[in-house]
Amino acid sequence: MLTDFPIQRILDHLVERIVDVLPVTGAGVTLFAPGTAPQYVAASNTAALRFEQLQTELGQGPCWTAVEGGEPVAVPDLVLDDGYPVFGPAALAAGMAAVFTFPLRHGDVRLGALDLYRDTPGALDAKAMAAAQTLADVAAAYLLNAQAREQALSSAELFRDRSLHDALTGLPNRVLLEERLEQAARRARRTDTAVAVLFADLDRFKRVNDTYGHAVGDQLLIDVAARLSALVRPGDTLARVSGDEFVFLCEDLSQAADVDLLVARIADAFGAPFVLTSVTLIVTASVGIAYAGPGQAVTDNLVLDADLAMYQAKRRGGASHQMIDLRLTEEAHDRSQLERNRAWR
Repeated sequence: MLTDFPIQRILDHLVERIVDVLPVTGAGVTLFAPGTAPQYVAASNTAALRFEQLQTELGQGPCWTAVEGGEPVAVPDLVLDDGYPVFGPAALAAGMAAVFTFPLRHGDVRLGALDLYRDTPGALDAKAMAAAQTLADVAAAYLLNAQAREQALSSAELFRDRSLHDALTGLPNRVLLEERLEQAARRARRTDTAVAVLFADLDRFKRVNDTYGHAVGDQLLIDVAARLSALVRPGDTLARVSGDEFVFLCEDLSQAADVDLLVARIADAFGAPFVLTSVTLIVTASVGIAYAGPGQAVTDNLVLDADLAMYQAKRRGGASHQMIDLRLTEEAHDRSQLERNRAWR
C-alpha cells in the first residue's frame, strides 16, 4: 500500500488467484464511481468478463445489490432465483449457474464489487464467504490508497505547473525559462548548433496602464501573448519574464540569419491593432536579440545580452530590433551596469 505498485495489476492478480483458492470458476471486479457508469476493470477469464459486462449493460445484477446495500449477495442457483428478472435469464443463457458478490467497502465507502462465478450450482461455505469478503476489503483499501496517491501526485504536478507558468498569460515564467536554458545548453553542446534569445518589450506600455487602467493592460498582455505564441516553432520556448517583457528561446539554428525570419514575424504580429473590450490599441515592440553560435556557451547571460540589445533598440525610438552576436565579440558592452540595474536572478 506504500508503494507505486499499479492497482490494475493488483486487481488482475486478485481475480486470477481467487479462482485457485476458492471453489469458483471465474471472478471479476466492477468499480462504481458517483456520476459515472459502472466500469468492469478485471476478470479472470473471458466468461467472467462476459458476466461483468452483462451486469453493467443491463444495469441489474448482484454487483449492483452489493454496492447499494454494502453486504455480500449469494445466488447459489440462478435457476431457482427470481430476484433478477432481467439479469437472471441472460446470465443463465451466457453459461452462469451461480454468483456470489462482495462489496469493495472501506467503512461507509463502497467502491465496487468483487464477483465470484460458478458454472455449476452450489453454495459457498461460511469460510469461503468470509475469505472472499476479506479479500474484497483488502482490495478496497488498495484502491483508496491508489486514489489518494493519484490525487497527491496530481496536486503536486498542478502546483509545480503553476509555479513554472505566468498566472496571467499561461506562458512559461522566468523560472521555467532558466530550466529551458540549461536544457538548451546541453543540447547545443551535444549537437553543436546555435541558440538565440529574443527579448521583446512593449513600447510605452506604462502609458496604457496609466490611461486605460490595469484591467485593459492585462487584457493587452494576454492578447500579445496569444499572438506571439502563434510564432513559436516546435521545441522553442516563449516566456513572460515580467511586466510587458517576453522572451523567445530559439534552438537548433544553423546561422544568425535564421533569426531574421522570426523578427519579421514579430513585427508583423504587431502590425494589426489590438481590439480589446473597451478600446482598440496600436502597439509596437522593441526586440533585442542575442545569438550564440555553435560551440559558444549558452547561459542566462544570453538573456542579459538580449535584454541589453532590446534597450539599445528602445533608445532608437522603439518599434525596431537590435542584435548582439557573441561570435563577433565576447565583451562588446558593459554588462555590469545592466546587472546592477536589472538583476536577472
